[in-house]
Amino acid sequence: MAQDGTGGPPTSATLVAMPTTPVHTDHPDRWIATDDESALLGWAADRSAAGERHLVPVADVGRTTSGRLVVDLERPTGTPLAAALDRLGTPTTGVAVTLTVPLLELLVAAHDGAVRLGTAGIDDVIVDDAGAVVVCDHPTGADGSTASASDLDAAMTLVLAARTVWDRVDPGDPVRHRVLTAVQDALEGDRTAVRAALDVVRGSAAPRPFRWSPVPSDLVFAAPSPPDAPVALVERFRDVVERGIPLGPGRRLPLRRVLVGVVVAVGAVVAALTAVGSG
Repeated sequence: MAQDGTGGPPTSATLVAMPTTPVHTDHPDRWIATDDESALLGWAADRSAAGERHLVPVADVGRTTSGRLVVDLERPTGTPLAAALDRLGTPTTGVAVTLTVPLLELLVAAHDGAVRLGTAGIDDVIVDDAGAVVVCDHPTGADGSTASASDLDAAMTLVLAARTVWDRVDPGDPVRHRVLTAVQDALEGDRTAVRAALDVVRGSAAPRPFRWSPVPSDLVFAAPSPPDAPVALVERFRDVVERGIPLGPGRRLPLRRVLVGVVVAVGAVVAALTAVGSG
């Protein structure tokens, strides 16, 4: 038994025969082949060769001490799609296009045999920190740390995720109904239906970036709010008394000199007026 590469407790799998790359410390995602490793081996080989921006990548491949195949996935940090949409609010048509075109493109590629998909739940479709949608599917023929009873065939999850996005679009948008109809047809259709849905989505609007709103944090340090006017006046007077009257950058005239000058000037005026009056 050895540590899982995150500094945590030992796991039941120890990778041997090749150097390992630790999985992401926030999202350990390890899969160990069951009796027949061919499914996991084929999935891992396909995913390693794909280099697809919108699919979870393979971080490492090895074997346990008993010889079972192990695949570590590098699940990115991000937010499940539904939660990301909650943060965003009502997405514009352009944002919906940005989020759903990659999903339908992956589905077309899967129908063409260009990419092999595993299983995934709707929460395995995430929006990463850069605002890109990523499908974190799971390999078949393996037991994993992030397996869920709600996992479906990833191809179906892709369509459900696309529908989830367009369900959030303003109902008054004239293209929303047309897109949802096409996506629904793709749910149980063949490649032709999926390709048609992709064309409808692409033609609905120009893509727009997914803009994250800042996440509130208890550790954000902000400048203090300006004091009330009476308090500000008192603070300004105290500053003048203690440091002098500002005359420019780095220059101040001591208040004592100002008061002495005022007293002398007043005395001179009084003396002049007295002299004029007596004359």
